[in-house]
Amino acid sequence: MNSVDAAGAESEERLPEISSGAFSIWGDIRLKRDAVVEAKIKGNVHAEQKLILNREAEVSGWVRGVDVYVQGKVEGGLEASGQVWLKKGATLRKQCVAQGLRMESGVDFRGELKVGGGRL
Repeated sequence: MNSVDAAGAESEERLPEISSGAFSIWGDIRLKRDAVVEAKIKGNVHAEQKLILNREAEVSGWVRGVDVYVQGKVEGGLEASGQVWLKKGATLRKQCVAQGLRMESGVDFRGELKVGGGRL
């Protein structure tokens, strides 16, 4: 789906963003669409679709979603019904549960890992 910007030019639809690192969120977040997060969150994040945690993202709680890309920090654990991508520079603590996992070198993961094994 395309949208029209203020100048009248057609542009690609962008993923919703929780960004700017200039603010922090205290409490749980539920995301119904694909989303990009660049904020500090003290709470849980539940994404019903694809979730991207950029380098500036820090989550002190559980992250749950379908497909999750992590470039930032997750301190509470991560659960995905689909794939998890841990990108270089990412930090993950406690637990990672997913159907599939791709981890680049340079990831700091300390915790329990469960990949595959049927339905989560």
